[in-house]
Amino acid sequence: MASRYSIKITQEDCGFSEHLGANIPHSLLHIDLGIRCISSLNQDITFEIFNRSGTGRRDVFLSEENARNIIHSMVADSGVTREFVDTVLVPDILSHARYADSLHVNLGCQVIRLRVEILVDVSFDDEISELVDELLTSSVNFKPASKSSIESLKRAKYWDDDHCLPLKKRRNLGKDFSSRKGCAVCLDEFFNGNEITSMPCGHVYHYGCIVEWLETSHMCPLCRYQMSIN
Repeated sequence: MASRYSIKITQEDCGFSEHLGANIPHSLLHIDLGIRCISSLNQDITFEIFNRSGTGRRDVFLSEENARNIIHSMVADSGVTREFVDTVLVPDILSHARYADSLHVNLGCQVIRLRVEILVDVSFDDEISELVDELLTSSVNFKPASKSSIESLKRAKYWDDDHCLPLKKRRNLGKDFSSRKGCAVCLDEFFNGNEITSMPCGHVYHYGCIVEWLETSHMCPLCRYQMSIN
């Protein structure tokens, strides 16, 4: 399932310090961080929402090492990858925090409050992703296909003239393959030279994709045709 994201970081008013009490010994930074996953087909549909807030000493957070540790702890159970945190979240949030700290308008502001909004736009290939997700989350499907049934799959190379070139000898296998132009497992299009295979039900996939799938689930991702199991 492909996805795109956008990040919006804004500073909110300094009145938040009133909620923390009158005596604040240090200048503080407060972060409200939210992640929202939406459908690219309908942005009113939200699949998942994650919210975290944290307040700490501003001078501590403005250190890159400390900022990384704090942000990692904030999103630890969000499913966000470490690479995304290190390469995107930390640099963006830290740069905004340092900029806000340097602004003349923030002099004397005991608490700088940043709102970090991450919007993940999840794209779908019609109903294919929903079918794949349904299969992945259904425990009844987690029975691998037998080794012999996987080895029996026909292997061919894809060509955009709807003809297939076998790995060992050339013959037209087009009648055995469906007209779909992409793999419903990885959702990528087929390109000339890709190694593909046809399930007994007629649905076509990248050979490597469907083999990996069948090692976990014995059902066709599209029609639930059942391969033999051990």
